Amino acid sequence: MTGRDLIIYILQHNLEDQEVVKDGVFIGFMSENEAAVKFGVAASTIRTWYIIGKLDGVKIGESLFFLRDVADPRKDVK
Repeated sequence: MTGRDLIIYILQHNLEDQEVVKDGVFIGFMSENEAAVKFGVAASTIRTWYIIGKLDGVKIGESLFFLRDVADPRKDVK
């Protein structure tokens, strides 16, 4: 996810006036560890999926964040 993608997401979901960070956590986003739990894989798998482009996310510093409603990238495997 690029900054542009984030802006478009905010505009499409009418979040312009909504709080997006609470207690240091991005609301609507999950960390790579939370994504690992959600998909039942290791955090290293989440990072690999991000690196190879199978999982859209945003990198801030050394941390990765993903939309909480992001689809399981394994669903696209044929």
